[in-house]
Amino acid sequence: MKRVALCLALSFGLLSSASALELAVSNQSKSAIHHLYLNLASSSEWGPDQLGEKSSDVVQPGGKFTLSGIKAGTYDVKIATADGTECMVEGADFNESKEWLITEKMLAKCGE
Repeated sequence: MKRVALCLALSFGLLSSASALELAVSNQSKSAIHHLYLNLASSSEWGPDQLGEKSSDVVQPGGKFTLSGIKAGTYDVKIATADGTECMVEGADFNESKEWLITEKMLAKCGE
């Protein structure tokens, strides 16, 4: 019986970690990204800054970073640049591990 419980616990652990996604974020804009926040589209609460809390935690133009342990789902994403511009992208589907691009066009829409 202990073996069955252990096998079930291990299987559940493997399934839980298998459902966590990696999101490679590529900054293809002309602006450095200073903050990036996520929330599930069904939530009104922003999560922590995914880049970190230090002033050096910045993604320069052409830079990349990877978010790990993301649950599959539809997210709203808030991006902030050095000049204080905040951009919100609503309804981003992260249902598989993939690369997500931050583009100049995306940020330009926020300034309108």
